[in-house]
Amino acid sequence: MKLQGKAYKFILLLLIAAFLLGTRYSQRTMNAFREKNNLTHTEPVENLPPTLALTTVVLGGFRGLIANVLWVRAMQMQEDGKFFEMAQLGDWITKLQPHADHVWRVTAWNMSYNISVKFDGIKTPHVRWHWVRRGIELIRDQGLKYNKHSAHLYHELAWHFQHKVGHNLDDAHRFYKMAWCTEMMNDPGPDGRSGTEDDIFEGGVIGGRRDGYLDLLDPQTDADRRRLKRLTEVFNMTPEKMKAVDDLWGPLEWRLPDAHAIYWAQQGINDVTKRFDVTGPEGEPDGVLNVDEEKAAGGDFLKLRRIIYQALQQACMQGRLISKPPTFDYGWNVDLVPRANESYEKQMQAKRDEDAASGPDGDSGLAEHMSTGHKNFLRSAVYFLYVYNRKAEAAKWYDYMINLYPTSIPVPGLSLDEYCVSRVQEDAGETDHNQTKAVIGGLLRQAFLYAAIGEDDQFVGHKSLAIQLRNRFQKEIGISTNRVGLPPFEDLERQVLEDLFRPNSPYDPVLLEQLRLVLKLPDDYGKNLEPYPDPQQPVQGSEPEPAPAPDQN
Repeated sequence: MKLQGKAYKFILLLLIAAFLLGTRYSQRTMNAFREKNNLTHTEPVENLPPTLALTTVVLGGFRGLIANVLWVRAMQMQEDGKFFEMAQLGDWITKLQPHADHVWRVTAWNMSYNISVKFDGIKTPHVRWHWVRRGIELIRDQGLKYNKHSAHLYHELAWHFQHKVGHNLDDAHRFYKMAWCTEMMNDPGPDGRSGTEDDIFEGGVIGGRRDGYLDLLDPQTDADRRRLKRLTEVFNMTPEKMKAVDDLWGPLEWRLPDAHAIYWAQQGINDVTKRFDVTGPEGEPDGVLNVDEEKAAGGDFLKLRRIIYQALQQACMQGRLISKPPTFDYGWNVDLVPRANESYEKQMQAKRDEDAASGPDGDSGLAEHMSTGHKNFLRSAVYFLYVYNRKAEAAKWYDYMINLYPTSIPVPGLSLDEYCVSRVQEDAGETDHNQTKAVIGGLLRQAFLYAAIGEDDQFVGHKSLAIQLRNRFQKEIGISTNRVGLPPFEDLERQVLEDLFRPNSPYDPVLLEQLRLVLKLPDDYGKNLEPYPDPQQPVQGSEPEPAPAPDQN
């Protein structure tokens, strides 16, 4: 009986050994097959908590199961508002399943949009920026490393720049823009450390010019080579791709976020085009997606194009760096108007083609919705070209706008001058004396401050618009005996200038000195005037809100 028992155990052990050997052989065969056919990824998993790391090693191929369990937990944390805990789980999941692009997207969004707003945007904007930057870096430096052809991740990265950093919906948006500008101008120094003498200098990464990347195409100095290394290794960008994007959609200001939204969206478009472009002349790819190819590419392609026209519109309004940090200021880049218009037209046409291909019931209405945005963009573009004293271009786009959208002007037959003045009069309360005078004062203040910083076109444009507004007001009230007219324009101009130079003026003394030199005013100009009337409520900045000039009537 004992012998039979021992024999039974021996046979059982042999069977177990044979089973294990067979399993090992089968597993090796399966692993080879999966690796050959790219059915699995076996990157080592690092920096996990000990318990999770042990579980991962033991379960091996069940990593996906672990990730799914953690993902369910992460979604529950999101519902409960436990965003910090969710960020940690997201980090573990991305290490377990690095090729699941939706995990990278959700984790980055959580950092940039959920965690960042837990901190005060006014008191602690730098903490908000820390989390926004972490979201950007997570996608750019890690997510795209494991998902090189993910249009979803390209779109998410571009969206971060276009919406979170570039838009003005976040309380700390101005800090984000300044921080990014500093990032692009920052240089680690010769030994790679920040905080050195060369930490921020004229060379930087982009440098003192918006197109400073051109110097990196063929770097000639150690400083340029160091800048190139930082551009490629820290920002994962190349000067060649920057030039291609700038040639296509520029001139872009690469120290501001909108240029980077366009850059990453374009890289996504290039990737999608390479993968889905299969037809062209003589059956060869032509680098352009037709309707069928766009349909095969899914919604990502259209989303990426939408990022471009939205970012270009934003860059028109805020894509020119006026002054670098710490006196950070930005404004309209009217050179981008043709490019922004082109992107609008391409996007609308693509949507019309897509709707037409869907049959008689395929009209989504999105093309019409885009045309409304296009019309509003053109109205603003005409106005700002006018105030930038680029009246020939303003006239060209004004005619284009009227021909395309006849209802874009309030009254048919308005001249360009009348249209731009009518835009200002919307803020002036039509023909209200005091409000009109206040708006004229605001335009002249802006004109003088632009003159101080060397923005001559802006100076001439704002002054011209102030003249037009006064003349329009005088003409409209000429038939009325119950309204008080405005002083001569020279008097209005003198009043504003004196207000700027009064003793204890709230405006920057350096800026005023630059203005005095530009206008060739006496050294003691303004010294004998009454003090500024309200020193407790100064209006700072390069574009102050308009304030009524003293009424001399």
